Amino acid sequence: MKHLITLLACTLSLASSVWAEGKRVLPASAQVEGGYLSSQLLLKPCVDVAALGFGADDSVHQEAAVARKALPAGTCEDAVLVEKLFKARFLQYGSIALVDAPWTLAQRIERQNRAISRCQDRQCLTRELDTVIAQLSPVYFGASRAWPRGKGLCATEALAMPANKALAVLGAGPGQQVTAECGEEGVIASSCRGPHGRLLFLSCGMSGNQVNASQWLYRVGKAQPEPLFAVADGPLGVLESSCNGMPDLMTSARVSAGEHSDTFYRYDGKAYQQVYSYISTFVGTDANGNDLSIAQAGTRVSVDCR
Repeated sequence: MKHLITLLACTLSLASSVWAEGKRVLPASAQVEGGYLSSQLLLKPCVDVAALGFGADDSVHQEAAVARKALPAGTCEDAVLVEKLFKARFLQYGSIALVDAPWTLAQRIERQNRAISRCQDRQCLTRELDTVIAQLSPVYFGASRAWPRGKGLCATEALAMPANKALAVLGAGPGQQVTAECGEEGVIASSCRGPHGRLLFLSCGMSGNQVNASQWLYRVGKAQPEPLFAVADGPLGVLESSCNGMPDLMTSARVSAGEHSDTFYRYDGKAYQQVYSYISTFVGTDANGNDLSIAQAGTRVSVDCR
């Protein structure tokens, strides 16, 4: 029990420290110089990529040329419009990285970008960017980024249970698969009761500076355990929103010092399915010292909520 509490405390502490922040302010483009070439061109398509240290090879200049080509003529010569373009795009992809239901916001941003792509002149672009800024400023400043700890799964805190007892509940096949996956790190198990019956959580132990591990969620108490969720990058966070009677879930896996892979899941009536994922990429620091991240490479899949 002590080992489980220590493990969960360390994991949640790491997750919380990543998202800890002071008063949020909107950065200027000059404060956002981190991330990859793709990050910079997404936010600042008019940027001098060579000045940012991305080199001068043909592929870099080709990517920059493609980013500029999507803009109306004269955009990059208008300093006020260039900054407005950065502001709008930062609000789009910075907001996705803050909200608890990014799949919904992503649809809204897709509509905004379709409208922007139809602009043939700077007047139209200015009008559409102003719309984006007006719509998303309240979203960005109103989002409260914290590790989700909703109560939709468990009515009380999950209690530790012996790993061998939990594996026995699963039965030979699933239990052996979990044991094989965890290997020498061993299996950690806990259980709770909530609105959806008795739930069994299993995860692999972690060692060293590891912050993510495989995790499974089963509903038990009937003839056969019901597999609900399995990921390689737990722990899972429980959101306040729900689908088909079960709360939405998310994971945030550390990819590197400046990247996390955030993934969101919704219940389809039988098991949890991935509905949205993105790479949260560090791009700079605002005037109050808060780390700034944007969502890149977002993928969305629909689940029918009835």
